[in-house]
Amino acid sequence: MITTTASLLCPACGQAFLSMQQSMAGVAQCPHCAHSGPRAHFGTQAQVAGVAPGRRQVAQSPPSSHVVATAPPEFPAQQSRGMTGFQPTLDTAPVASIARATLQPSQALMPTGAPPPAPAQEFSTPPHLRTSPWKQAFFIMVFVSVCGVSLWIWWDHANTPAFTTKSAPESPVVAPQPAAIIPPVAKSITVKAPPPDTAAIAADVKTLVTELFAADTPERRAACVHDAARHAAEIEGLLGAKAVEKIELRLLARIPGFPLTLPGAQPVPLFKLVTSKCATGALIRLETGADGKRRIHWPLFFETHEARLQQFLQKSASEEAAWFHVGLRPSHGLDIPAELRSKYLTFDVQVAAGSEPHFVACVERDSPLGRFIDRESDWGKAYLSRLLVRKLDIQADAPCAVVLSCEGAAEGGEAK
Repeated sequence: MITTTASLLCPACGQAFLSMQQSMAGVAQCPHCAHSGPRAHFGTQAQVAGVAPGRRQVAQSPPSSHVVATAPPEFPAQQSRGMTGFQPTLDTAPVASIARATLQPSQALMPTGAPPPAPAQEFSTPPHLRTSPWKQAFFIMVFVSVCGVSLWIWWDHANTPAFTTKSAPESPVVAPQPAAIIPPVAKSITVKAPPPDTAAIAADVKTLVTELFAADTPERRAACVHDAARHAAEIEGLLGAKAVEKIELRLLARIPGFPLTLPGAQPVPLFKLVTSKCATGALIRLETGADGKRRIHWPLFFETHEARLQQFLQKSASEEAAWFHVGLRPSHGLDIPAELRSKYLTFDVQVAAGSEPHFVACVERDSPLGRFIDRESDWGKAYLSRLLVRKLDIQADAPCAVVLSCEGAAEGGEAK
């Protein structure tokens, strides 16, 4: 069986295409515009062979008109199958169509007579997602208000001293009133002395110490010590002819820094004196007498050279008390139990030129003496003082002593 194709014309778009549909009752579809209909509705090339070429004009039917389908023509039944070149003729009315020139490109594939598509709309935000323009204005107003308040506070703080320094208006002359009773100042008033002449003091210390250890008579030794008559027995017992052992001078050096007197806060140069009996080094300082001459302060030298505080804490009972010249430095109290740190003010005690031996002095915070020492001392500074101490029996990492009194505390404004 030989299958042939036929060239058909689409009544909708007017373009030719090949179709294998031979039956007039069959359905054909245009591949260009997708118009489909009975095979008899599509024209052939033979039907338009005699038409002169030219521009095709197709009138558009009114919107109310519709395409009327015509019945396929009837052919005589006696037509022979063997006849060649036979082409049936169709006497049909012209099919109403739409001019392609008036169609948009997107309408070529739409069925004839279908309503035009609605114009595309731009995307719009749903109402529940739209923000009010007043909301942005409100946030801007809040931001400006906060900036303004911050600027005003800064300006007021920066210019406060300028307003306080303005001169007050002149007031009328008022008769002087009797002076009011002013409570005593808690902290003692200290007069700042000029810095000591360390070069001159160092020269005097060298001369006095050399003379003290080289002297062969009590008079020569007494001439080197401040208030020698009061300490004559100790001087002769340590350096006199009746001394247990001959003490030799090994080293004399200045200790860096200036510890302050407590109370008073006056700078005092300190020196380290190493002898054959005291390898750690005793503390030595000079005291100015009534005649204006500087001499050796004997109590500090004697107590640190003979380690009197160390012997007192090792041998004395907890009820005994004694006076000692010591060096002090405020501490955190890590050597005593944690539960006692809130009760005591603690100080590291120095009784030698080196860091050993190490002692801790404790002062009750709520006592008058504790409040006085707390006001007179500053953190990070070293002090020289004479304290009345007693052994403190507690479980600590270092020997502890409780301070009962401080020399000069009564003159500082608050008695014990």
